[in-house]
Amino acid sequence: MTARRRRATKRRGANTSGLWWALAAVVIVAALVTGARVLRWPRPPAGPRAGIEVFFVRYSEGGRTGALVTVRRPATPGPVDVRVAAALRELLAGPSAEERGRGIVSEIPPGTGLRSVHVHGSTATIDLTAAFANGGGSTSMLARLWQVVYTATQTSEIHAVQILIGGRHEQALGGEGVAIDRPIERPASMPVL
Repeated sequence: MTARRRRATKRRGANTSGLWWALAAVVIVAALVTGARVLRWPRPPAGPRAGIEVFFVRYSEGGRTGALVTVRRPATPGPVDVRVAAALRELLAGPSAEERGRGIVSEIPPGTGLRSVHVHGSTATIDLTAAFANGGGSTSMLARLWQVVYTATQTSEIHAVQILIGGRHEQALGGEGVAIDRPIERPASMPVL
């Protein structure tokens, strides 16, 4: 082989080698772009949840047992006491007509108002009007208590609820003896009513 021919073969090899590297780079970039579209890389969460949970009650067909159920409401931004107060106002407003049509009710008596919410550490002190303690039997009293406790403790900042009635610490709720003399924590599993 002549020297001229060897130089020409070398140049063609060098040119093809560069072409192969360029082609490999294009394939890799295309795979990355396509893979990112197909795999939908996870995005960080957009912020706090889009709403709050309000706890109402649904009874079985025969009405013998009940369970707490959640419904979503728009969230209110702000410090924890403002968010808890907003959630409780939504609870006191009761279920919507559509929710009532699905058998969702509230055991909180109509006319119950929220006097105040104060947060001390991880305990929310919730002051409700006297109407909260009126009427109903033990199932109703337990249901309304758990509605308030579960609605108020849905944030990670609140672990317990102290209920006041008309600005006063009471030993028990109504004549049924449901103790409210100390802060109440959310049980690990929802109670059956």
